[in-house]
Amino acid sequence: MPVTRMVPLFPLLVALVGCGSTTSSGSAAPGADAGASSSGSSGSSGSSGSSGSSGSSGGDSGATGGDTVTLTMGPFTVPPGTEVFKCQNFANPFGGVDQDIKEYESHMSPGSHHMFLFFNSANADGAVVDCPAGGLEFHPYPFSTQTRDASLTYPDTVGSLIPAKTGFMLNGHFINPGATPIQGTVTAILHKAKPGTVQQHAGVIFMNDGSLTVPPGTSTSSTSCSLPGNINIMTAASHMHQRATAFTAKTTDGTVLYQTDQWADPAPRVFGPPLTIAQPTNVTWGCTYNNETSQTLTFGEFAQTNVMCIFTMHYYPVADPQNPTLACQR
Repeated sequence: MPVTRMVPLFPLLVALVGCGSTTSSGSAAPGADAGASSSGSSGSSGSSGSSGSSGSSGGDSGATGGDTVTLTMGPFTVPPGTEVFKCQNFANPFGGVDQDIKEYESHMSPGSHHMFLFFNSANADGAVVDCPAGGLEFHPYPFSTQTRDASLTYPDTVGSLIPAKTGFMLNGHFINPGATPIQGTVTAILHKAKPGTVQQHAGVIFMNDGSLTVPPGTSTSSTSCSLPGNINIMTAASHMHQRATAFTAKTTDGTVLYQTDQWADPAPRVFGPPLTIAQPTNVTWGCTYNNETSQTLTFGEFAQTNVMCIFTMHYYPVADPQNPTLACQR
């Protein structure tokens, strides 16, 4: 089974899960899955930028450490009829020590398609810019979402480690199909864990078929990757573009991990309690498409004219808390 290695873009290593093959057919995939979270909105490349901010504030309680850090990108302009991919770097706000996070929270303005909170070795504040890699920007990350307002709270004794010298890059994809400009913002709020309460660390699993092509008409693609054993899955979610009509991900034994018929703002599935994967297993995920054009569509950044079929999960425990991203990219 061929494996494609993801090359890390900075010294945080990206771990690897096995990657399989892609198939396509004319059959349809199952429909929607119920999930939890909120919603967002969506619809090609633009410009403009502004400034962002970061800071700490109190008022948190419970399993968290009593305060939060807020990172805000924007406002920035999304011109009419465009898709923009905005990025902004932030220095590590935790005073040069490792910090456990108990909850991630995010808020995006109308027009958002997704956001990533990437790790960034630059560890310095910067201005809002067009992302260097456009809509294909990718780095190890602890949190991402497609819904306008979202949060991820870890189970008791579980948290997400922010290494002492690691900064962040906020990344947002916004779509404006209308006739007037809109203003975009992305906010990430990091809720600190109480000292000594985190015994296991969480990470993310990212499965992507970068070789995806979709012919005219109705078709289904599928790709497989392998999961390690002895992990617990907390959430599962898809990422698709406009011409996708359904998504399904399941394990070798037929356990359905996620289903949806929503390409924009799909609610993630939250496993309560987390789903234990005891033994290594393959995961096959696929998307169904309705390509009404006369052209074969290819994998790419633009939601209106390209295709994507990506499966993501949050899991614990990670083998190395300093390197929490498992990635399979074909």
